[in-house]
Amino acid sequence: MIGLWASFTRWVWRCWRDPLERLALIAALASAACLAILAGPPYFSTASVPQRWTFDPGLEVQTVIDAEDLRLTLGDAPSQDRETMRLKVKIDFAFIAAYGILLVALGLLVARSGGWRRFVGAAAALCAVATGVFDVLENLAILDMLDVTISTTTETMLEAIRQPSSAKWRVAALCAVLLLSHYESTFRSAISSSLRSNPR
Repeated sequence: MIGLWASFTRWVWRCWRDPLERLALIAALASAACLAILAGPPYFSTASVPQRWTFDPGLEVQTVIDAEDLRLTLGDAPSQDRETMRLKVKIDFAFIAAYGILLVALGLLVARSGGWRRFVGAAAALCAVATGVFDVLENLAILDMLDVTISTTTETMLEAIRQPSSAKWRVAALCAVLLLSHYESTFRSAISSSLRSNPR
């Protein structure tokens, strides 16, 4: 346990000495903090009954099918659940900034490795920026919808949420694949080196 803690401390110190790695580390901590806040109070009421994402009404709103789906998740305006959603969306803007900086920093770290990784890292950084932009557009559409009653909610309003949400998840998946193409091989190399240096 002491050896593990010592290794972790050395890793943090090494990251802290590099400006780009330090930025990624701070952004990762900020992202984790935002996720913790989003998972905390205020909570959605028992009146919120998501049909697909039962564990997260927020995801249900991002993939809302129709006005009835929205009513089951957030109720009609005004409602407690809509105010809860409003607060969580505002917190989500901070999360977008944090994870955006994290993913861009990771992309730049990959790019500076040189060779083919330069293009992979640049593509990952661009995907990270695009993910954040689509996420912001999605949040703005949700905020616009929260004060609108179910009877006056149009398909155009719902589509304004669904389209950027769908694009966000697709680009985020591509970003993850690009980053993993580098970090997964790096992780395997580190494990192999550790096994060779510590034979049984």
